[in-house]
Amino acid sequence: MKRKIKEQISYMEFLNRENDFHHSDYEEEMRMYRYVRDGDLRAVERARRIFCAGKQGHLSDDPLTNMKYLFVASMTLVVRFAITGGMNSETAYTSSDYYIQQMDKCKSTEEVSGLHEEAIRYFTEYMAGQQKDKIYSKTVMRCMDYICRHLNRPVRVADIADYVQKNPDYLSSLFKKETGKTITAYLMESKLQAAEDMLLDSDCSCAEVSAAFAFSSQSYFTKMFRQYTGETPRKFREKYVHSRL
Repeated sequence: MKRKIKEQISYMEFLNRENDFHHSDYEEEMRMYRYVRDGDLRAVERARRIFCAGKQGHLSDDPLTNMKYLFVASMTLVVRFAITGGMNSETAYTSSDYYIQQMDKCKSTEEVSGLHEEAIRYFTEYMAGQQKDKIYSKTVMRCMDYICRHLNRPVRVADIADYVQKNPDYLSSLFKKETGKTITAYLMESKLQAAEDMLLDSDCSCAEVSAAFAFSSQSYFTKMFRQYTGETPRKFREKYVHSRL
């Protein structure tokens, strides 16, 4: 029996190679769950990329059933990471139960995908409130979401204000009051955090990383990165690689 199972698994691996199918990178997936645990809204965008990439696994020949299975697997991990981050276990399990029940009603893969993003956002925002002893206002959360989704573009305070339909001066004051940071500072910090991930998770050159996050020049990117981390992008990458050897 064990030999037969092993043969079947080997055959599935063969088919995956033949079809050039690869599961999502383990570290990338785990980072997404750590972002949820830490209340970091980058979890939403990362979840969107991973869950919709079609690389989480082939659990059923039926696309909708397959995505529902993946949804349940994802919620299982989200709950455990949230609990380790301080979320009450009963609240975590009840929240997961709710989203899985809602998922069971979905009639299309698009609905399941949208619900998964909603669930990730819910848990992430909850964890942000847990760690900061407060939940940001809807307006500020929408600002953070906009910034998260536009890290690859030049973003002005006026753009964000237009998105949330608030006066720029009022929005800047509200954001600073709730987060302790200006919108510009938060935007820069978000770009640099994402740049850290790209330096560690890819082979892209420093110039490519700079361009990926819409810095005006590589020298400006290097200057801001050094202020943020105390090291140049190149030194930061070399230190990380050396620490793993």
